[in-house]
Amino acid sequence: MGTQFRLVARAWDRLTAGDPGLVRTTTALRAVAGIALTLAVLSFTDLPAALLVAGCFAPFTVALAAGDSPARDQVFMVVAAVPLVSAVLLAGGALAPFPVAAEAVFILLIFWAVYVRRYGPRGQALGIFAFMAYFLTQFLDARLSHLPGLYAAVGVGFAADALVGFSLLRTTPARTLRRLRRAFDFHLEDVVCGAIEVVNAGRDDTRLTRSLERRVASLHRSALEIADLLDRGGTADPVRQGIVRAEVAAQRLAVLAVRSVPACTGPTRDRAPTALLDVHHAIGELMRAVDGLRSIADAPSYRGPRTNGAARRLRRVATRQAAQATAAAAIAVVSGELSSSERWYWAVLTAWVVFVNTESSGQVLVQGFHRVLGTVLGVACGLSIAAVAGADVPLALGVSLFCVFGVFHTPPNAYWAVTFFITCMIAMAFVLLGTFSAELLALRIWETALGALCGVLAGALVLPTTVRRAGGERLLEVLRALRRTRVLEGGTLFDARELDRALEELRGALRPLTHPLNPRRARRAHARHLLALLESCAYHVRSLAAVTAAAQVDEAGCEVRAVERIRASLDRAIRLMEAGAWPAIPCHDGRRTLARLAADCRWGGDRTSRELYHVDRLDEATAELAQAFDGGRVPCVVS
Repeated sequence: MGTQFRLVARAWDRLTAGDPGLVRTTTALRAVAGIALTLAVLSFTDLPAALLVAGCFAPFTVALAAGDSPARDQVFMVVAAVPLVSAVLLAGGALAPFPVAAEAVFILLIFWAVYVRRYGPRGQALGIFAFMAYFLTQFLDARLSHLPGLYAAVGVGFAADALVGFSLLRTTPARTLRRLRRAFDFHLEDVVCGAIEVVNAGRDDTRLTRSLERRVASLHRSALEIADLLDRGGTADPVRQGIVRAEVAAQRLAVLAVRSVPACTGPTRDRAPTALLDVHHAIGELMRAVDGLRSIADAPSYRGPRTNGAARRLRRVATRQAAQATAAAAIAVVSGELSSSERWYWAVLTAWVVFVNTESSGQVLVQGFHRVLGTVLGVACGLSIAAVAGADVPLALGVSLFCVFGVFHTPPNAYWAVTFFITCMIAMAFVLLGTFSAELLALRIWETALGALCGVLAGALVLPTTVRRAGGERLLEVLRALRRTRVLEGGTLFDARELDRALEELRGALRPLTHPLNPRRARRAHARHLLALLESCAYHVRSLAAVTAAAQVDEAGCEVRAVERIRASLDRAIRLMEAGAWPAIPCHDGRRTLARLAADCRWGGDRTSRELYHVDRLDEATAELAQAFDGGRVPCVVS
């Protein structure tokens, strides 16, 4: 029994680690439970199967639009969505006999749905509700005579979702924080295990080093999620201090573990005892940090998750993206009609979704590719399931609910998997409606590819924003955040978090370049090298913050001249970046961040030498950045 209990506990820890705070799991369960409850209620009515599908609209769309928003925002979204959805359903039903007018209104609605993203998550949610409601009328071919039953089904769906989301599956900030803390503890343990594997290997194993680097990255993301959850205002709270201190100690352990391998296997074998002793000391430092973290009670200062500048970013790009999405939708309507006068809206759907959470034409291209890939895989799976399920309604419902869970539980960086589950769910909806056919799913693939092409063309031709421009804006934010950090003046431990968040946004903006399928290997290597250099800077900033905060020293404890050089280098890089330069960083090798950091043998043991070491390495890294900008008038990394 004890072994089984430990296995269950370990499985639960892995679940919470893969989904910190169980945010995606909770959202997925809310959607599944809301749909199941809606179908259970509607099964006692004599509504046709099409309206049963319509009843599932509300729980699915609420989960899609609200996600992990605070409860107060979710209440606002649902309350505001009810009259909005009612009006859109009325418009869709009234315009059904007039196809040209219905398509024109759909295009105008898409412009509005994208434009309101400028008002932040609430505006984006209302845009999703409006688009999905109009799409529902096209999918069901709703008419005015269908509206009473449609309103009733959708109303039941909203009521079922409210009951599930605000009562049965309601969560609290304190509970979410405890889950995030548990996930953070799991990632800490995972990093320690990875470091032990590297040391025990006794040789330079690239596979183990990459695995350890991924574990450190997961730990860092977990720490950022906790920082986003906690309130930023007021004084520094102990939880955030403890989290950053434990994270820095774990990263130091990982670096020293990788560094110890060459010492044990190379010509400088006499350095092995010293290197292993450094690893031993790093483990002790991590244990002390973890003990200090566990002695801290959860801070009650939660006010809601931060948006990480998403609202500001949406305001800047909303008008441009609204024009792009509208142009893409207009092209998709015409081309979709030529392919199918009945299912043209699938092309419009794809032309709209490829602009969600994107900024550049490169990101639109990547998202369009994932959309098509997921659709193809989903159609293949849907055909197989339909062949087995046949007319078995309970099995089709069960598969549909499983697909709903998969849609919302899939990590956001696996968009192809989200599309895969959506396509399988649509295939099961056709089974339930009695309209399933292989030709229909093949048409979906064609319309999806057509819509993705329309989106890519609109992104490239209508007010285009290249990866270079989007990445340049994010890079400038990283440099400014690095310049504003107060760790060089003895700032608090989480002063470096602004830099971490800006670096995450830059990583997302450059993802089209770092994507494994990018055919331009040289540019991919340059982009990865730039990110590795900036990640090294962030590591030294975090480590310096931990060292200085532990002793509450001021700038006098650092090498003043090095600090002045760091500031001068950053000022020069920012000035050149604002003038339009781009860093021409040479890619010397393929080493990633962890290997780069471990290659440096100048590691001090006491606080003063470690402080000077991190300042010195930050000085060298910022000098390399400034030098790259001096020769970076020619676009060498991105286009």
